[in-house]
Amino acid sequence: MPRKVDVASWGCGTISADRAMHLVLMPGMDGTGVLFQPLLEQLAPSESACVIRYPGDEQLGYDELLATVERALPTAGRYALIAESFSGPLALRVAARNPVGLAAVVLAASFVTNPLRLVPRWAAALASPWLFATVPKHAQAWAVFDGAPSEPLRELFREAQTQVLPAVMAARARAIMRVDATADLRACPVPVSYLQAIRDRVVSASCLRRNLVARPDVAVRRIDAPHLILQTAPAQSLVAIRGLLAHA
Repeated sequence: MPRKVDVASWGCGTISADRAMHLVLMPGMDGTGVLFQPLLEQLAPSESACVIRYPGDEQLGYDELLATVERALPTAGRYALIAESFSGPLALRVAARNPVGLAAVVLAASFVTNPLRLVPRWAAALASPWLFATVPKHAQAWAVFDGAPSEPLRELFREAQTQVLPAVMAARARAIMRVDATADLRACPVPVSYLQAIRDRVVSASCLRRNLVARPDVAVRRIDAPHLILQTAPAQSLVAIRGLLAHA
């Protein structure tokens, strides 16, 4: 029977020392954490996780979100940052500051620089709220799910999208196109791993290659899944995460 997990909290608090390494989940571009439900349902009773959420009504870039994440980190115990897509650069920025208790970073279908190969940095100015308000939700879902998602995933995607203003999505798109977390990746004091979605239409394989050039010791696990790898292949993703963290 799947375990229903509350994803409403904004912080992680104190971790019990007798538990396995805590997973701190950092969401994709929507920032709601709603889409982590399939992964959370796969957790064993001995495993624990918390979800960091980003405000859905404030236009915050990576610099501003850094403070939000740092306030929400666990105050005790060992933990790993599991950073999905948009959150990858943010997780690396947090890790480069060497917070107490951080043991590892896992990037899931993420990037350190602009993942949109054909979109130059200057095009960030063109990312407007109008774009996110007018593009049909089913078209957005098709891109990240590599086709039509199941009804439960469609409902989760719809729920996440309705919690975020178009202006906020546009601000995050601009942040993605301007980001360069290469120095943070190199400076990260803990092991960094990468979950690659083989059928990713959003973050291309070149993003992983850039990661490996900057930091050759990044451990990689590949899963046959679209961009939303943690949602469409939650069991496989969790097995991979456990393996990557086994020696952290």
